Amino acid sequence: MVSSVKRLDSRAEVPDQAFEDEIIDLDFHVNPEEDELLEYVEDERALDKLTTEFGATPVMGKWDAAYAIKEGQEGLFTQGRAKYAEDVREACDPIAVDEPIVNAGINNLPLQHHPVLKNAVCQASNDYMLDHFVDEGIATSMMVPKWDPEYAVEEIERVADEDGIVAAYSWFDPKVPWGNEQFDPVFEALVENDLPLVLHGSLAYWPQHSHIGDDMLTWTEVLGFDWPIHAMVNVVNMIMRGVFDKYPDLDVVIQEGGHWWVPFLRYRMDEFYEMHPEDVQITPRKMDSGERYLERAPSEYLRDNIYLCTQPFALPRNASDAENLLDLSMASDMFIYSSDWPHQTLDPPTWFYTSRAFDENTRERILSENAKDILAF
Repeated sequence: MVSSVKRLDSRAEVPDQAFEDEIIDLDFHVNPEEDELLEYVEDERALDKLTTEFGATPVMGKWDAAYAIKEGQEGLFTQGRAKYAEDVREACDPIAVDEPIVNAGINNLPLQHHPVLKNAVCQASNDYMLDHFVDEGIATSMMVPKWDPEYAVEEIERVADEDGIVAAYSWFDPKVPWGNEQFDPVFEALVENDLPLVLHGSLAYWPQHSHIGDDMLTWTEVLGFDWPIHAMVNVVNMIMRGVFDKYPDLDVVIQEGGHWWVPFLRYRMDEFYEMHPEDVQITPRKMDSGERYLERAPSEYLRDNIYLCTQPFALPRNASDAENLLDLSMASDMFIYSSDWPHQTLDPPTWFYTSRAFDENTRERILSENAKDILAF
């Protein structure tokens, strides 16, 4: 079997000390070939449509993040394409990653319209990942369909107790934020199975499928700022609608949604809530419970229940500024390392060793300990 992983000079990419530390990567994409994925579709009616008309992961016409690359999609596979466990291990070696938490990498799935077909792809993806990664000793995030909470619970109950399933992987967007009460059965199933909810950005490429930014014309706008806005919308919505009062053991991880907005959010949420806390009592969960207020300040849920993947880090070059920003962002409590392999935006763990902003504790928390606190290892 010919490897589709591109060789990197590890010593040129990552400092030597990184190879001595434990590093967990919480956003590592694998990409099965469509014909292999189709072999796992169980519903014959869905398989017929996926095979004859749509393909396993149909994509609406668009220019995506790699539009500036001559080869089109090549920017999404700059480092290669991992289809099997040996591909993942080969890719991790030069970037000093000890424990990649892989996901099926089908981030265009929420863009599609038909829920039956999307559910079929979700089921096939989870079974593919069980066979090719979980059974091969690679920790895996199972896919959870946001568009169908009832089916999401079925998938969690079917897959979650498999050894090697350590998280549930879905997507965030601004259309139906995760604070909506329709997701309560999903939260219950995740808490029962001790799985964090890992949310990846979606619905943010051309043509725009979000309420934000139809006039965005550049990659910097769309990927650099659309997704962080979506992330903030979802985080605030979950906190203010009482998700974490009802499910205090639920951990939520945001992938590729930025992280330097934490100081803005923590202070602004508390300020606005302190001025007008009364409207919390008329949110649906508080109406059901009879409670009038949140049990804690909004910023406390942000620190205790929300985690943010670091890629892309965008660290200030000035060590003093970086250290202050890490402190204000509660990085030692909230940040989790991610590489975003195999995309053009790959972020090896170089920052943690080249910047004087990281003390040993902060580096250790971000590179491994925060992940170990929440993953179902």
